[in-house]
Parts: sequence; C-alpha cells; structure tokens
Amino acid sequence: MILGPAPWIPPMQRWFATLIVVLALAGCASSPTPREATAAELQARQMSAEGRFADAAQAWRSIAANARGSDAAFARLNAAEALLKADDAAGARSELAESARRRLLPTDQFRHDLVSAQLLIEAGQGREALALLQQDRASIPGDQQLDWLSTRARALEATNDRFGMAAALAARAQLLQGNERANGLRDAERQLKAVPDAALAQQAAFLDDTDALLPLALREARRRGLDVQRSVRTPPPADRPAASADGYHPPRRMAVLLPLSGELSPAGNAVRDGLLAGYYAETRARPAIGLYDTKGTPEGARAARDRAIAEGADLLVGPLSREEVAALAAAPVSGATWLALNRTAIASEGGGSFALAPEDEGAAAADRLIERGLRTAVAMAEPDDAAQRALQGFRERFVANGGELLAVAPLDALGGNAAEGLAVLAPHAARAQALFLAARAPAIRILMPQREAANLVALPVLGTSLVQAGSEPRLDRELDGLQYPELPWLLGDLVGPGDAEALGRTLPSARGNAARLFAFGFDAWKVATYLDALRGGAQLRGATGELGIDAAGIVERVPAWAEFNGGVTRRASDGGLMPLDGTTSGTLPTTP
Repeated sequence: MILGPAPWIPPMQRWFATLIVVLALAGCASSPTPREATAAELQARQMSAEGRFADAAQAWRSIAANARGSDAAFARLNAAEALLKADDAAGARSELAESARRRLLPTDQFRHDLVSAQLLIEAGQGREALALLQQDRASIPGDQQLDWLSTRARALEATNDRFGMAAALAARAQLLQGNERANGLRDAERQLKAVPDAALAQQAAFLDDTDALLPLALREARRRGLDVQRSVRTPPPADRPAASADGYHPPRRMAVLLPLSGELSPAGNAVRDGLLAGYYAETRARPAIGLYDTKGTPEGARAARDRAIAEGADLLVGPLSREEVAALAAAPVSGATWLALNRTAIASEGGGSFALAPEDEGAAAADRLIERGLRTAVAMAEPDDAAQRALQGFRERFVANGGELLAVAPLDALGGNAAEGLAVLAPHAARAQALFLAARAPAIRILMPQREAANLVALPVLGTSLVQAGSEPRLDRELDGLQYPELPWLLGDLVGPGDAEALGRTLPSARGNAARLFAFGFDAWKVATYLDALRGGAQLRGATGELGIDAAGIVERVPAWAEFNGGVTRRASDGGLMPLDGTTSGTLPTTP
C-alpha cells in the first residue's frame, strides 16, 4: 500500500524503467512454455524407445506439418534426433534447419546444439562442433550428460586433443556402472597413451583434485617416469605412517576377511598363511591386523565386513569367493578402503580387485602371441566354467589387440572327442599360427599326438595353469612343448616368502595345489600396502607375477611362463614361440 503521493522519478529513469518493462513483456510473449505431450507425441516417443527411429522421425514430421511456432520447432528437432539415430545425417540436417532454435525451451535449445554438433562431427568439422559444446556441465540435465560427454569426446578426437578426449571419457565413465564403467575408464586410459610427455605432465598438473581423469593421468605419467608438479595434498591421518620412498604405505588397521571355517576353509587358510608371511617379513611399521571369518557365505562376508568396520578397520582385504565378493559389491558401505580378493567389474573408490582368475591367464596367452607377431590362432576348451572363462579372456584380448581367432572346438575332460575337435580346426591349419588349449592334462595328453592328422603339429601350443590338474610326470611327455602361465615364485624366483620348495616341506599350506593360494596371499599383502602407489602407476614384482593396477582398479598380473620338457615343467624360453619341429612357415616371424 502507498501512503501519500508516489515518489518522483526523473525522466531518464522513467524511460529506462519503461524500456525494461517493454523488453520483459516482449520476452514473455515469444518464450515457449512447457506443456503436456499430445497422444501423437507420446506415440512418436514410444517408437524411439523401441528403436524404430525412422518411424519416429516420420511421426514427428507429421506432427510438425500440423503445428506452428514453438510446437513446430520442437517437432522438427525431435525428427532430426530420430533421423540421426537412424543414420540419416542428410535428413537430420534438413529437419534441424527447419527447427528455429530461438523458439525452443532452454533444455531443448541444448538438444538443438547437441544435434548440430553431432552433424558437424559427421561432416568433419570437429572444431565447429566443439564450439557448441562449451556448456558448464552443472547446467546440463542429468539425462543428457552421457550424450553430451560422448559428443564432446568425439569432437575432441576430431581435433586430435587426446587429453581432452580422455577427460570426457573418464567423466562419462563415472555415470556408468559395472563393466560399462570399467570399459569407459580403460578407453580413457588408452587415449592418454597417445599424449606426448610434455603435454601429459603439464595438463595433469592443472586437473582438479576431484577430476575423474586425475588418477589415470598421474598413473600414466608415473609409468613414463614423468614428474607432475601439483599442489600439496591433504596429509594422511596422524596415526597412519607416511608413505615410504618405494610406495609402501600401510593402513592403520587392516581387516582380513577370509573363509576360515566351512568348505572353503582350506583355501582361506592358505591365503591367510601367505598374507601373514608377508606381514611378518616386513621390517617397517606394520598396521594392526585382524582376521575375520566369513564362513565362505555371502551372509558371513557381510557380517565380517560390518564387524571389521565397526572395530575401526580402514582397509578391508578379502573376501575370497566370487559369491562373497559379489555380495559385498552389491551392498557397498563407506568407512574403509576395499581390496577384493576376487574379480569385480570395477574396484570400489580408492580400492582394488585382485584375483588369480582364469580369464587373466587366457589374456596373458593372447598377449604372449601378439607380442611375438602371431596374430591368427585356433583354440579348444573344456566345457566347465574355469576353462570357458580362460577361453573368453583369450578371445577378448586376442581380438582387441588385432588377432583373429579362426575357429574354436570343444574338448571333453577325458579327450574322447579330441579327433572330432581337431577336425573342426583342420580347415584353418594353413592360416593358423598358434593353438590355444583351455583344458587339463588328461584331455591334452590325448589330443597332442593327434594334431598331425589335422596338420596342426607344427603350431606353438599355449595352455593355462589348468594343465597342471591331473598332471603325472611319467605320462606327461605327451605335453612336451606346451607353454602355460606360471607363478615366478614356483619357478624359483626369489620374489616371495623364501624358497618355495623348502617352505613347502615344512608348511602344508605352501605345498601342492595350496602353494598358489599361499603365493596369492603373500601378494595380497603387497598389493594392500602398496595400493596407493599401484593406483598411481607403480609396478611390483610379486610371487604371482608383475603387478600393476588398471584404470578400473583391477590388478593386472603378468605371469612367468613354463613349458613341459621330458614330462616335467621348466621355465619357458623368453625367445619367440616357434613351431615345435623347429621349421618356419611363411607366416611365422623369426625372432632374435
């Protein structure tokens, strides 16, 4: 309410106030307002949801033909989006030209820019596309961020900005889950490998502490021996020892979650003994350590974890089985860093995932072939889970690195169908450069003498550590020449808790089949106490192999290699894999 006469306003101020009002009213008159979707629009959206993009585009065109102003602009934009998804760039470009950007709501104006940028990238105009993608990420609707980051990554790739592309891919990965997130981080890591040293060190120095790319960039820089100058980090808690020069950085309290009772207790006890061997061998400051029995069940694992956190653990190591690890991953809690002792799709924040997984051995076999220029292979595998996982690991790594898996045949546990399987592979003998076997000794002993009939006898043969199951020296001369990944410690390398043979004579959990789990436990201690350094790009020589951590927090293990000779195993030659009869075909490279 105004009491008394209104205050006097100078003429210039009256003119300015009037102008503001007129402009505001003009803006209100032309700005579109949100409205409810019509039945036709809902039907068009359903078509897109079903992947019927061409039909959806036609539906939006029909809607646009009967609309005006902002409604027509909106329908044309949707038609352009649908046509782009239908791989009709020309049609999308035509529809977008009919969509007046100024008539759209702000969120739809952003979509207009996104479609424009995608069309510019298709036309080879990456820089022009990038100019449309400079929005503050915080202003972008959550359901549009994946598309925006994907488009930015493509635009940055078109401008040859690998560091920027890696940043967009890493940020996008944070919006994904499981394997998709892990693969996104690995894509970002691959882009960083193409960034020159000087650019990597300089740009990593300016990344924000919360940037998803920072740990990947620092790890890549460390792998190259580059010094990245960054501001001082928050110091560790006063009761946690500072990191040593070599990266050793133990927690305050470590909780080891293992099945110490129940069916899995023999495996749990072997891992426990190996971890404690590492613990007591360390002469520097060690954490308080607690052992928690998971009983080998998901419920037991959850109870053990919760009790460990309640008792002050800041690092959890374990549990051991796939089911236990999956249970903890499905119900994450805060309060402690987690090093899982089985495979997860992606590690928890700051943690890791360490496993002696069959798929890793398959991948190692693929790497061994690719590194030696052998890019075509045939394979046979038993039907059980471990063999199939090894085969899958081989297939994925071999194909991803440019190899071609020509054929795969089944092999039963006793080798009874070996001849039939070899007959499946025989048509590819002229092109094949190697034979991969995911199987145990009994089946492989039957298979090896039959390779000649399939013209495969000259090929190098790689297996996995499964070949040790059922191995008998008096029968294993049939396995001569086969190479498989082995633990360096079991080949005599002094990288574990002393001499393996001598330790096995005195400690049951370090002999026979348990020796692998004992070595795994020893390395689990190493990984846990060097976790920060490993995530920063460091490499460790462990009892199970050369250890590092990838972009997803998965511990990568490069094993040693053994081969059968005279029915017993010995360290494989580091030279190239050659045909077993020593001849060289036209497709096999010679290696010094």
